[in-house]
Amino acid sequence: MTVVPVLAYHSIGDEPRDGTLRWSVSPGDFGEQMALLRERGRTPLTVGRYAELLRGRLPLPPRPVVVTFDDGFADLATAALPVLRRYDVCATAYVITSRLGVRPALDRDELAGLRDAGVEIGSHSDTHRPLDCLAQGTVRHEIAASRDRLQAYLGAAVTSFAYPYGYHSPAVRRAVIDAGYASACAVKNALSHPGDDVFAIARVLVERGTGAAGIDQLLAGRGRPLSWRGERLRTRGWRAYRRVRHTLDVVRGPR
Repeated sequence: MTVVPVLAYHSIGDEPRDGTLRWSVSPGDFGEQMALLRERGRTPLTVGRYAELLRGRLPLPPRPVVVTFDDGFADLATAALPVLRRYDVCATAYVITSRLGVRPALDRDELAGLRDAGVEIGSHSDTHRPLDCLAQGTVRHEIAASRDRLQAYLGAAVTSFAYPYGYHSPAVRRAVIDAGYASACAVKNALSHPGDDVFAIARVLVERGTGAAGIDQLLAGRGRPLSWRGERLRTRGWRAYRRVRHTLDVVRGPR
């Protein structure tokens, strides 16, 4: 089976994100990793194109790889894009629409610049809340409103979604499909393959300590399991726990 590493980055820089440097890959390391993709003869794909491959509408190219970015940090335009151009690596960026224009997020001009540079833009919801803990009406709003806003900004269709934190459920997955998206990315920290779920594409989170050696291991199909379809029992248990915590937080209100 062909292994398809789908890499999930957040910030490219040296600033802490969400209170930690864990999600910030240094520009030097990012450059080494993108250079490695080329050295290993990988064929970069956007998520949109990979989704077409998963549906069997396009043939699988040799040694595919997918590069994605979550949250829409401004350093995607300032630090990551020049490297992507240098090594001719296409990418997909998933944007939280309520944060656009508020640093450290992208502004609308930077978002348009990414689009013009060939970066595929997808939605990462409107407010980046765990969708599988929210009421269904709120879920539908988070999914549809973010797409509508991005399409208005970009003047182009937005067809891919990434679940905040990777959290999703059968109901959330159905809401994404009903909203008209053509694909969605999960996390799973597993390697994708041609039998993967086009509405729960497995990705591997790239962390500050991953390094070129870690990326090379993923390219070789090692270090992570192959993606599975459906939910594991522990995923359901973790969701139940988070839903209880979410309910208690709502009842308690602001502290």
